[in-house]
Amino acid sequence: MFLESPELYDAIYHFKNYARECEILREIIGAAVPGARTILDVACGTGEHAKFLKEEYEVDGVDLNEEYLRAARIKNPAGEYIRADMTDFDLGRTYDVVTCLFSAIGYVGTVDRMNRAIACMARHAKPGGVLIVEPWLTHETYKPGGTFIHAGEIGTDKVCRMSLSRQEAHLSVVLMHYLRTTADSIEHYSERLELGLFSREEMRRAFESAGLAVRYNATGLMGRGLYLGRRRA
Repeated sequence: MFLESPELYDAIYHFKNYARECEILREIIGAAVPGARTILDVACGTGEHAKFLKEEYEVDGVDLNEEYLRAARIKNPAGEYIRADMTDFDLGRTYDVVTCLFSAIGYVGTVDRMNRAIACMARHAKPGGVLIVEPWLTHETYKPGGTFIHAGEIGTDKVCRMSLSRQEAHLSVVLMHYLRTTADSIEHYSERLELGLFSREEMRRAFESAGLAVRYNATGLMGRGLYLGRRRA
């Protein structure tokens, strides 16, 4: 994947307001788990959320991409960052709050793997703690045929991404093409992303099957909603 590079990932997503999202997260966490001190960020990416949360919380992270984890360790040196699959990991400890943000849950692809991921993350929440998941789109809200363009910079290099959305059965498919200028050339890359389209009922059942009391916030951090599941004390 082109975006295995953390520098390129951050350049493309520079438009994302992580600071504001973390303000909202603090409010949600403060109301749900007063006195919370520890967070596990699953599918943490390059650690942008931790960069804004680390002053108030001890933040650890899990991701499949070792290069992203390298970037996250630089942004949050006090955190522990582990390479692992969100559907099957065991860190040997629990946290006040477990998060899975920016619709990363969609990348598991199937309902079965989504159930496994929710159960695995739930096991890492302390009794009385919460699991916060920002979902991907549903069959009803996903619009195939959408086109998007984003641009960014890496030093003096310019990066541009164009994307086209499609649907194949229960999967949303996003075709992406990138152009990157360097001092003496223009490079081209392409990739295909697949994310599962899970209904609200499927998500709710996954939380309940994992032993969590769940509620849904329709607005969330960026308009995609949030699921908040509390582990019973």
